[in-house]
Amino acid sequence: MRIILDLLKIILVAILLATQINCSDQQQDVQNSRDLVLWYKQPATEWSEALPIGNGRLGAMVYGGVDEEHLQLNEETLWSGGPHSYDNPEAYGHLSRVRKLLEQGEYIAAEELAEKMLGVPKYQMAYQPFCDLFITFSNGAKSTDYVRELDLQHAVSKVTYTVDGAHFTRTIFASHPDQALVMQIECDKPGQINFDLSLTSPHPSESKSNNSNILTMTGEVAPRKGGEGSGARRLIGPWEKEGTRFAAEAKVVAKGGAVLSQRDQISVKNADAVTIVYVAATSFEKYDDVSGDPLKKVEKYLELVQKKSFQGLYQNHIDDYSKLFERVSIDLGGKISDDDRPTDERLSNIRKGASDPLLAQQLFQYGRYLMISGSRPGTQPLNLQGIWNSEINPPWASKYTININIQMNYWVAEVCNLSECHEPFLQMATELQTPGRNTAKVHYNANGWVTHHNTDLWRGTAPVDGAHWGMWPTGGAWLCQHLWEHYLYTRDTQFLKKSYPVMKGAAEFFLDVLVENDEGYLMTSPSISPEHSHGGTNRDGMSSNRSGASLCAGPTMDAQIIRDLFANCINASEILDLDKDFQSQLKETKALLAPMKIGRHGQLQEWQLDWDNPTNPHSHVSHLYGLYPSSQINRYDTPKLFDAAHTSLIQRGQTGGWPGAWRISLWARVGNGDQAYTALSNHVMHGLNPNLFNGRRVFQIDANFGATAGIAEMLLQSHNDEIHLLPALPEAWPNGSITGLRARGGFLIESMEWKDGELARIEIKSILGGKCRIRSYGQLELVGDAQLQKAKSENEHTLYQTTETREPIISKGADSKQYALKECYLYDMKTKEGEAFVLIRQ
Repeated sequence: MRIILDLLKIILVAILLATQINCSDQQQDVQNSRDLVLWYKQPATEWSEALPIGNGRLGAMVYGGVDEEHLQLNEETLWSGGPHSYDNPEAYGHLSRVRKLLEQGEYIAAEELAEKMLGVPKYQMAYQPFCDLFITFSNGAKSTDYVRELDLQHAVSKVTYTVDGAHFTRTIFASHPDQALVMQIECDKPGQINFDLSLTSPHPSESKSNNSNILTMTGEVAPRKGGEGSGARRLIGPWEKEGTRFAAEAKVVAKGGAVLSQRDQISVKNADAVTIVYVAATSFEKYDDVSGDPLKKVEKYLELVQKKSFQGLYQNHIDDYSKLFERVSIDLGGKISDDDRPTDERLSNIRKGASDPLLAQQLFQYGRYLMISGSRPGTQPLNLQGIWNSEINPPWASKYTININIQMNYWVAEVCNLSECHEPFLQMATELQTPGRNTAKVHYNANGWVTHHNTDLWRGTAPVDGAHWGMWPTGGAWLCQHLWEHYLYTRDTQFLKKSYPVMKGAAEFFLDVLVENDEGYLMTSPSISPEHSHGGTNRDGMSSNRSGASLCAGPTMDAQIIRDLFANCINASEILDLDKDFQSQLKETKALLAPMKIGRHGQLQEWQLDWDNPTNPHSHVSHLYGLYPSSQINRYDTPKLFDAAHTSLIQRGQTGGWPGAWRISLWARVGNGDQAYTALSNHVMHGLNPNLFNGRRVFQIDANFGATAGIAEMLLQSHNDEIHLLPALPEAWPNGSITGLRARGGFLIESMEWKDGELARIEIKSILGGKCRIRSYGQLELVGDAQLQKAKSENEHTLYQTTETREPIISKGADSKQYALKECYLYDMKTKEGEAFVLIRQ
């Protein structure tokens, strides 16, 4: 008997130990998941405090009120206007005269005349709010224990609070597989849930409920005169025809109690739990077709989900989202256990000068969360506000601004292992071909296709807004760079076959429109260096932010973008074994493109003339495109240009918002991790709203994505012919790790760890095979029997292509500076497809 008792004791102890271990593991899992939760002690009182959710097509801002829940809702295809062309048949008649005035240095006269070359209407259309869902509760007493949160790991918003001893939980998510927004309202005491639900819209609309517990809204975007609002909210064109039609339905299912349909609202009485499913759609089919039936669409969406339980919808959502989000994890040394204050309080501490690696981790993953939530295959690309907008007259019409902002949105896609989410942007480049070919012919009498600094849902490609901003013909060429980048990361030959005609068409346009200057070089004319006034109209001959003229010939950025476009077309045609004659033409023309110049202040010149003002802290740094996101300016192939770009970066200074986010990656490219960290922590993060949306004067989402891309660039670079490990690690992050980043050439960083500011261990998987070249600040060794070889010759890997750049023209007496570079070690490994290898610090 004693033996049996002893055995039972042993078994009991083992069970208790196993339970403790399991509980410890569960606690660790909970702790890790809490590291990815934004949370607050109070409801949102304004839009910039509400929390965003989305499924790529539908977006919602969740306020989380106790007496009233408010969801401000969007659907990505609800815009003002309708299908039409902006092309101006009178534009080409002014082209030669504008070019002549620029040759003569008559910049103001050229810019005034170029106003006649703008599209018709002068302004494009605006992304619109869809509707608002309100849930008015009958709580009565004051609430306690309030918490509002956004779980980035699961893409779920949650609100919890207690009223009169009853604990309420509200769970909200936007499901991509089920194309619906879903809310579950629960209480730990039966019969306590009472509310009225309504839908309203800022557009002409009607809401009706029926006996099926469904509230239906139908409406249409109204015509508008255009030019309403002020400042950046004025840049919206008129529309006199019928607008886009829309519809939404909210279905309410209660457990216990009663659901009552009451004309324009639905009421719930004494329920135990309630599930609300919201669906929405518009008449949009494609950019030139709005013939769809939105009501039939929403009825179909609702029909597909009505037999699914809340738990089934929830699990579908989690399974879908997790496949994307969990590819990448990051640890910069921050733990919620070290600082469990609400997000808004921690953000306030950042503004006071505190360091917060956990908030930096969250901001990095927030960018990935927003990408997954706002951009899925088959949807529209992210605009200036992603898919979240509450204003009829949003700033800059919440369009697709393609002279930096939309590109910045998608810098995160490939490196942060969300290649699928890149698709909407890449598809837009393809769609712009047709209207862009018409613009090329009407405005320039040229072949190929072109688009300028803005486009909208209707794929406008003509110059708009004003000659000072809009006369920039290189937008389409920059879009094509993303087509090539997607190939560099994936080596998807079928994608390249589809994309090559798009790239070729963009190149054909420039073959027709480039003009020759007095030195025999080819350049664009007319053009601008985006949103920066040059010195051609000023007494001191120096740039002046936004006063004076911006129209010019041959801005540096244009030549950089066209040089990349031509090089990418040449490489693509060689890979696909196409267009030998076209290759030769591109090579000849590329050799004649105007070289970059180094000015009197040692800076990389932004224009052909030495107009740069070393004390002008302008937000745009367009001429540094060649440093990042391009790599034609780099420390080893073009050291003089690299130092000049570094000088320009210093002269332009730090700033916040999206310009600050660009500077994170630029400082990372010059290898200065502490300055990159300063741009992130002291400037970009200082401008964040309580919900971590980029705020500043107005909301734009680009800085969120730019910050994520910048952090990735600080930890990993893969341009030129190598993978550079920890190229710009700041002192603020001495210990940490990251998993799941992608590198050009088809490599996956399975894991990378660093300690005391130095690489400790990295595991790299070769997805495609081929030589892998590694650059490191410390000496490395390969785990296993294979030997790590020091690199000697050029890397022949076909996915590492560097755009050849001519020697710069250097101003006489230029105050050139040379910047010291840290010693590096360069290694080569031959890899096989699917093979993984581990490197450690010696």
